[in-house]
Order: sequence, then structure tokens, then C-alpha cells
Amino acid sequence: MVSFHEAQQILLGNTPAAASECCSLEAATGRVLRASVLADRDFPAYDRVMMDGYALRFSDWQAGERSFQICGAAPAGQAAMVLSSTFGSCVEVMTGAPCPLTADCILPVEDVCGKAPGGVTFAHSAAPIAGRYLHRAGSDAAAGEVLLPAGTLLGSREIGVAASCGAASLLVSCLPKIAIIATGDELIPVDQVPEVYQIRQSNGHSIAAALRRAGFAPQHLGVLSDDAEIARPILQGLLAAHDWLILTGAVSQGPRDFVPALLKALSCKKLFHGVAHRPGKPVGCWLGPSGQIIVALPGNPVSALTGIHTLVLPALIRASGATPPLARQIEINASNQQLPEFTRHLPVTLLPDGTALPAATGNSGDFIGLLKSDGFVTLPPRGHLSSIYSRYPFTLWL
Repeated sequence: MVSFHEAQQILLGNTPAAASECCSLEAATGRVLRASVLADRDFPAYDRVMMDGYALRFSDWQAGERSFQICGAAPAGQAAMVLSSTFGSCVEVMTGAPCPLTADCILPVEDVCGKAPGGVTFAHSAAPIAGRYLHRAGSDAAAGEVLLPAGTLLGSREIGVAASCGAASLLVSCLPKIAIIATGDELIPVDQVPEVYQIRQSNGHSIAAALRRAGFAPQHLGVLSDDAEIARPILQGLLAAHDWLILTGAVSQGPRDFVPALLKALSCKKLFHGVAHRPGKPVGCWLGPSGQIIVALPGNPVSALTGIHTLVLPALIRASGATPPLARQIEINASNQQLPEFTRHLPVTLLPDGTALPAATGNSGDFIGLLKSDGFVTLPPRGHLSSIYSRYPFTLWL
């Protein structure tokens, strides 16, 4: 048995980096960028007016002028015009328009106290400042500046920036081919009515939901019989067609826990089997004949879902080339919550003040009990806590 930290490092160290592919901007949401996106011009590309109003020279205002002659209008979407050199001239401007050349001051329409044909008068209480309401050219980014570095997870903000740079296609990480398999003769499909001794298959659906929310798309979701001879050709076929194989159940040491022996028979190399963490001690990891990653999780629902969050998702994110996010730290009273020699992933409920309260389930099969929690904190083994009240890594349920 290995420690939780060792298991994480072993899995991360054996997960190959994903290949890359070109993807249209429209299909890139949720993917990981593999080539940086640079600003193709200054942002903004011109001195952009930020208020509807009038553009003028601040020096004219300082000279005491309050009534200005309107020498033109500047809407958005047109090239910058030139403010007349005549003293007391102004240009009517709209938000988003280029500031007229030689103008350096914007007075909003709210400062107007009178209008006449071809002219406008501003209130003496107006207090314009040179440069106010102007979004200066290049003030956000200079041409050639890296705006989206490789490793960026592409969300709504990043897609908007890429679009503004003219990136119609992006180089992103390929999505791995993932199969999720639950084991157990007691499992039946969701749409069937179970006998008293049967249960509906839920682990696979829960795991698939977490993967999808993290940006990964499982391609196969199925159930294996507890008969190793029946399961063998199915598992062999899945290994040949997928990069990742995630199993739940039949991984412990009971008489019908056939998964470890079957993986050995299929020439899979064991990386570890048994991790000093709870829930999920029996979890194991193997390498397939062609480098496939196989993670076998316990069949208990809480153990399976915890294993996806603590082991599988960090490895998938690392393999995609994404920059690992900083772990959120939550303060909790960990008194009497830690375990001797075992890392504990303790479900918690978040409080408005940023702290958390334990929301432990009845046991690792209490899937419904997870609804009382927002996520879990990872507590080191007993003896490693610095104080009763401390901050620990928090993982939100996906």
C-alpha cells in the first residue's frame, strides 16, 4: 500500500501528455490551449471614446471657453476625424468612436446646459480632465503581447479574447478516449425496476458527469459481469480502443474481486494497488500494453466519486497540458476528524464566512449523504495537523 501523496505522484508521472490538434474557435470551449495566442495589434487599436458627449481641447477649456462650435460628429465604426484648429471647436462623439485627432478631452452629454444650431454650451460646474473618458490606444495590450499562454483552459473570457485577435482556429489538446466500466452482477440499467437484491448502476453515470463537467467526454459507459471469463474479451476490446479505462468495483481482495488478476492476465503493469486514504483504500492503477491508463476504483459510490476527484481528474488535467489551478484552502476544525496513518477526504459544507463544517456520510456507500456536502477537504494523517483550526485543501464536487 502506498500513501495518498505517493499514489498521486505515481499516476501523474506515468500519464502521457495528450496530443494536440487544430480546433475551430466555436468548438474550443473547455479545451486546453497548446500554442499561445498573441495580440495581433494594440488593444485598443485607437484612442477610444468611453462616453457619449463632445471631444475638445482641454487647453480651450482652461482658457475659459464654455460655448463651443460643433464641427462634426464621430460615430463608432468610422475612421478618426480631425478636430478643427479653430479655438472653441468640438466634435460630437459616441461611445466606441475613435477620439478626433488633436482632441484630448471628453465632456459627457450630462454636462451640457444649452444647445444652439451648430453650437453647445457646457455648465460652469463641469470639471473636465484631460484624458478622462478616453481608453488610450495600447493601454490594455501591445501588439505581439502574449494574451493567452499555452496551458490556458478556454472559457468564455478566453474565447472572447481569442476572437478579438482573429484566432479562427486554435491548437488545443486532444481529448482522451475514456471508457467507464462498472462491475457487478447486481447492477441493472437506470430505466429498469430492480429486484430487492439488485441496484441501478449509478457509479458510471456519476463519474461520467464529473468528467464532462471537467471538460472530458467519456466515449463508453457499460457494465461488466463478475465472471472474469465473460469480462476478459470485453475488457480487452475496450483497452484496444481507449486511452483511459476507469473501472469501479471488484478491485479489493474478496473472492469475486477479479479485476487485479484479470488486468495482470491482459499484460497490464501494476503501478500501485491500495492507497492509504479514505474513502477508497482498495484503489489501484495499471498501465495497459500500449500505455493506456487503467484506474480501478472501489464500487462504493462515495469511494468511487472521491477517487475520480483526487486521482483521475488531476492526472487528466496534467496530461492535457493545463496549468494546474491553485488549491483552494478552507478553514475547518479538524479535531477528531483525522485518521492514524491515513489521509482522509472529509465531505464538508461551506459556510458564508468561508469556513466549513464536517458533513461526513454514514459510510462509503451513502451516496445520498453526499448531497449534504459541497465538496471535501483533504486532511493529512493524525499527527500531521499543525493546530485544531487550520486551512486544508478543498475540492468542490463536480
